[in-house]
This record gives sequence, C-alpha cells and structure tokens, in this order.
Amino acid sequence: MNRILVFLDAIRDHLDSYAFPPVASVRVGFGPDPVSVQLDTDGLTDVARSLVVWADSLENVTASIWRVPHGGSVHLEVQGRTPCGIPVVVYGGVRFDEVTFPDLPAGMRQEMPVFVLRQWNSAGEVAA
Repeated sequence: MNRILVFLDAIRDHLDSYAFPPVASVRVGFGPDPVSVQLDTDGLTDVARSLVVWADSLENVTASIWRVPHGGSVHLEVQGRTPCGIPVVVYGGVRFDEVTFPDLPAGMRQEMPVFVLRQWNSAGEVAA
C-alpha cells in the first residue's frame, strides 16, 4: 500500500476515535512530521484546551511555543505519535501578549512542559 494512504487511514481512524475540537486543516505528507493539524480555535484558553485534548490522545508528547518573526502572534504546538506510531504535529495560534509570554522574543521557539497548556485551560493564566 502507498505510504500516504497509510498515513491518511491512520489519521482518519484517530480522528474517528476521539471527540476532537474543531480542526481548520489536516496536512498529510512525507518527512519527519507526516501529519500536521491546524486547530480552528482562537484565544489562549481555547487553543490550550484543544491542544490538551490532542495531547491526551497521543503518545510521547512534547509541547513548544514559537513567536512568529513579525512578533504579533505565538504558535502553541504539541507533537506526538498516534497509538499506531504515526507522528503528528498539532498547532494553533494566539495573539502575542507580553504578560502571558514575557520571555519570548520574536522568531524564538521554546520547548515547554505540557502541564503549562493544562494551566492555560483556565482564563487569566500566565506563562510559568
């Protein structure tokens, strides 16, 4: 079977198995991250909540934040593997806020613990 069909089947099965929040796009290709999912949510609380749902469905999960080079927004991201081993990256964007992201210069990517996303589930939380 074509490798792309394996990835398509795997992500379809994964999407069917969980009650995921809205998704704007799913990109399936080749390379180190063959499946990329963009969330259809905004606001820190909603993006964090959505990423926690995804994190809970994946294995070997890591999280990171990336402030885009122009500096106006921040991408929150989780990476992991589906139970059948397909690598998945899930991300959503939020507006940059100095109070929430005090040590994140434009263009910088930082790893972060997944528990920070859980803390941001409650409105008004700031980065640890």
